[in-house]
Amino acid sequence: MQLPRRTSLRAGISVALAAVAALAACGTARIVSKTPVGGTIELEGDHNKAMEQANQEMADHCGLSNFTVLSEGAEPVDASNAAATPPETTPTAYRVRYQCDEAAPVGTQRRQPES
Repeated sequence: MQLPRRTSLRAGISVALAAVAALAACGTARIVSKTPVGGTIELEGDHNKAMEQANQEMADHCGLSNFTVLSEGAEPVDASNAAATPPETTPTAYRVRYQCDEAAPVGTQRRQPES
């Protein structure tokens, strides 16, 4: 027995809408750069889900609760071209910059122990 075409069309639309809703609820965190003392992670999709994943990435890198978020927010994606592009058209990405707590602040050198 074949289902009427109208029923199969409704089922197809329902499946498509469910897939879109599932994708909208997803969030991902992608490592943009990583150094021995910190890094930058880009968040995409659902902010809370992406931040959960970013926290896990930072904990894996630095140790559980052993990192500090230095900044988070929208940043120009292509910093080398950002000044040449009007601000309203500059592509941005939401990024989190962090530092491992036992590391020297980013941009400085570690102190050598005095003998």
